[in-house]
Amino acid sequence: MKAFVLEELGKIVKRNIPKPILKRGWVLVKTAFAGVCSSDIPRIYTNGAYNYPLIPGHEFSGIVEDVFDDKDKNLIGEKVGVFPLIPCRMCEACKDQDYEMCSNYNYLGSRCDGGFSEYVLVPKWNLITLNNEMQLKQASLLEPFSVAIHAIKKASLKKGISIAIN
Repeated sequence: MKAFVLEELGKIVKRNIPKPILKRGWVLVKTAFAGVCSSDIPRIYTNGAYNYPLIPGHEFSGIVEDVFDDKDKNLIGEKVGVFPLIPCRMCEACKDQDYEMCSNYNYLGSRCDGGFSEYVLVPKWNLITLNNEMQLKQASLLEPFSVAIHAIKKASLKKGISIAIN
């Protein structure tokens, strides 16, 4: 498969690499669209990554291509957005379902391979299945959109403003 691989700080290269191998609880997503986040730029060119080589990209959408478990075969062909944070689900924050506060998290495109590739391994738990109205291009922006909505809600709470987002 084709992928943009960050080999070292400042060196991102288009490569042909093997498709990821499925593992329990994960699915293979064929990437449709991937966005470039402002955090990708310093990760690639300034601050570096947690490990190398790394395929960046945490804002992406796609179609489920394959699954590990036969019981998940119904997911094959589904259009999906992806929640990139992979919580450990064992720490206190995770037990309270405060996944964004996980003390031992993983992250697609930052700590493990992400969406700047033809195919990505994604935990089944991280899939956001899409209805027919949602386009894959729009779905690639679910992560930054949710960050913006969270910021608006936080700011509104501080000022006592109520907002409703449908």
